[in-house]
Amino acid sequence: WPDPVIGETTPGLETHDWGMISVVDKESGATSRAGVFAGGDVVSGPDLVVTAMVAGRKAAQAMDEYLKSK
Repeated sequence: WPDPVIGETTPGLETHDWGMISVVDKESGATSRAGVFAGGDVVSGPDLVVTAMVAGRKAAQAMDEYLKSK
């Protein structure tokens, strides 16, 4: 299960009641805090490994684009 401390100690990062990280864009995994991306179980809760892998890959691509734009 995701660690609820993450939301409590990261200003500007929105989380769900259960400590899962909220994303503002499901395609990229972008969160409410600029430059922070999330995917997989930390966003949706326990699911299939392949689902987490797809979300992680999308988030990684979005991170790459974000960093290249800086």
